[in-house]
Amino acid sequence: MFKTVRTATALVFALTMMLVSSLALATDPPVKLSIREPIKHNKNGGFVGGRDWNLEFRMSAQNALGFVELQGNAERHEALVISDPDNCLEFDLGHPVYPGPFDPTCANSGADEVFIAFRSDPNDRSGVDDIDQCDFVDEEPLLKDDPSSIAPQNSNKAYLLAPDQFQPDGSAPIARPMGPLTGGETIGDCYGYGRDEDIPGLVVMADVGAARVFDQNFDIIEVQPGVRRIRNLAGFMSTVTREVQDRFDRSHVVAHMQIERGMLEPLVVFDTRTGAPPTYIGATFIRRIDSGPEETFTWDTIPPFDFTAAEIEELVGTLDDSTTVKVRAVLVEGQAPAYIDDLDQNGKFTINDLILMGYTPLSNQARKTVNVLQQEKFEDFGGTQECPSLRVIAGVDLDGNNIGYFCQDGDGSSRSFKQLPE
Repeated sequence: MFKTVRTATALVFALTMMLVSSLALATDPPVKLSIREPIKHNKNGGFVGGRDWNLEFRMSAQNALGFVELQGNAERHEALVISDPDNCLEFDLGHPVYPGPFDPTCANSGADEVFIAFRSDPNDRSGVDDIDQCDFVDEEPLLKDDPSSIAPQNSNKAYLLAPDQFQPDGSAPIARPMGPLTGGETIGDCYGYGRDEDIPGLVVMADVGAARVFDQNFDIIEVQPGVRRIRNLAGFMSTVTREVQDRFDRSHVVAHMQIERGMLEPLVVFDTRTGAPPTYIGATFIRRIDSGPEETFTWDTIPPFDFTAAEIEELVGTLDDSTTVKVRAVLVEGQAPAYIDDLDQNGKFTINDLILMGYTPLSNQARKTVNVLQQEKFEDFGGTQECPSLRVIAGVDLDGNNIGYFCQDGDGSSRSFKQLPE
């Protein structure tokens, strides 16, 4: 009887997933979403660095009705209207000065339009005040750094418990923010994890690094048994603009995302303090990548103390030259989620999970595969060295010694360089 129940449950789940997939592909969506950069870059070739490159998200509609906007109190809300069956714009763009139906003369029989809500924004990056205040309701995560006292699974930003680098005995542990900089705890800088305030329906998914949801001990959190969670990366959009019409009668809303250090890279933690006091340097060191299992490595030459260039090079030398990252994006009706749950439990975060979460796609699922160069290979110039970026590499105690890896820069004249894998 037990086997029969399990088989029936599995069959129902399989049929449900077939239905979800068929719904996602049954009709052509009104919006064509594409990720267009880097050009000619896929799993078969091409590399980008860990930072300072660009992704373009292009939302296109054929024979759209046109663009509309509401402007007042130094704030502009816009929309690309794709269809309007009753020829009366009832939708509400959420403008603080002009709430309610876009056309106040409409009978307000219910919004029937298909549209892309957005706001043009020329410069939205870390440390740059946004053109207006973030307008999220209280229960939505703000696009900012949260205080480290907030539990990571409920936080807008990932944190790791790490010994203070100036307290080698581990007496002053801190919660170290990981991943790209989001601009601090200011509400005027709408930039970070979560849905984007300028394209509120956009979902950007990548199962890597700080986009994953884990606890302060770097262990993956399951929001339900077998269900993992990632953060929506759409809030890292740098610019949003519109293109009225091209020669093929397509209208476009275009957004660019400047990739910062730690945004699309695996997180790595090292613990080099595996020996007995007072040096704590043992014959081995421990590594974890993206909440994965602990891996133990044997030093080629046991370093006599920390902060040596040879030590850093050996640690970084355990990493792959590059990491293949798959980015997926979907435009949904209404407000996009701050988090995406793997509800179908297939190990991937896709449009099917959004449907199971109750969201209605307005677009196809766009995909982009990029090969991101890992941490630079470090070279010693004149006896100095440069520590790995704390955006992607951190010191965490992994073996109970209450001591984690920490690094201190040299005299400031150190340099690093990278080269493409041969």
